[in-house]
Amino acid sequence: MGFFAPGDVALRREVLHGKPWSVTPTRVVLDEPGLLVVFTVPGTVFGFPPHHYPHGWQAAGNTRWRGHGKLQLHRPGDAYSVDLYWQGPERRFAGWYLNLQDPFRRTPLGFDTLDHALDYWAPVEGGWVERDRDEFEAQLAEGKYTAEQGEAIRRTGKEVGAMLDAGDTWWDRRWADFTPDPDWPVPTLPAGWADYPLP
Repeated sequence: MGFFAPGDVALRREVLHGKPWSVTPTRVVLDEPGLLVVFTVPGTVFGFPPHHYPHGWQAAGNTRWRGHGKLQLHRPGDAYSVDLYWQGPERRFAGWYLNLQDPFRRTPLGFDTLDHALDYWAPVEGGWVERDRDEFEAQLAEGKYTAEQGEAIRRTGKEVGAMLDAGDTWWDRRWADFTPDPDWPVPTLPAGWADYPLP
């Protein structure tokens, strides 16, 4: 599949148990063989197709993105993304959030993945903390992941923790200076977003 141009809309679709689980339209910032960078524009509305496993955001009434938006860095094959967040009225850079998820798979309309709940937060002030271990373990017990997937996710978590301990991070910290194009409108879900085929 071809690459996207800056400003294109790419659908970030989560696929659970072989069925679409959630869909977020994002704006492409950079797409090249070694790195895919997308931005979730403030106000973006999420799509939740019918699914036997309820999505936590939908259950909580979180239907759109709030705040300053989120920048996501993806390397092919990595079982996590590096998400950047900004806070406050001055849009102060807050830090890097390593979001464990399936390695992304390209589709004609964007890319597919699946969030793994377990995450790692590295604030700009230094250090790091593990996030949502209890949520991940609960989802594993509920059958969201198989036992084999659970072990793989735990291994990825250990690798991420070791990388952060060593300070051997691969991403360019200048992404913290990213400012979205003010001319970008909030992307919307296209017709057929809930039923376009899996790759």
